[in-house]
Amino acid sequence: MDTTPNQRLEYLYKEYVRLNDKAESLISSTYDDFKSLGVVGAVIIVWKPISEIILPTIPKLESSLFLFLGFLSLLIILGLVALSNLIKQSYSWYFVYNLQAYEVEIKKELREAEDSQVFNFNLGKGETRFIVASYRLAFRTFVLSFAAFITFIPFAILCYSSVFYAALYLAISLIGFTVYLQIFKRVLKQYSSHKFLL
Repeated sequence: MDTTPNQRLEYLYKEYVRLNDKAESLISSTYDDFKSLGVVGAVIIVWKPISEIILPTIPKLESSLFLFLGFLSLLIILGLVALSNLIKQSYSWYFVYNLQAYEVEIKKELREAEDSQVFNFNLGKGETRFIVASYRLAFRTFVLSFAAFITFIPFAILCYSSVFYAALYLAISLIGFTVYLQIFKRVLKQYSSHKFLL
């Protein structure tokens, strides 16, 4: 289809805005997931008093088992929220890749110099170690501190109730967080390759 340079630029810009809006909505929804993590984290703190209220209604259930099952359920919910958050983040990175291609084309249409900062928001992410420097450290620190909170508070509470359940919970949570960090590392490696981010 033959188009004038102005029509091509208008089309490129509209598509650029559309992709940018999608990326922005995904990023916003990942912040909502952090709120969910906070809510579940708060429930972990108050789970012991809650379990003491609920337990008398289920006389056949041992208190330490009920406490363990509650913490384990919360851990599973947190794991599912964290994995869905990682999926959203990988889509966000994919949109950034597409935005980079549009920025290159828009700069060509505007006849901007290679080192021009016009339409350079996502192209700047192509600098060596951008993702490593600005994202990996912050996200890993958040995940590890949250993992410590989610692992060691229930572990300490369970130690007073049953050392066996405490050790079992600690093992399950450490395995879960190790698996999550490995998945995160593989996804990040894919998106931080030089071919993917210009």
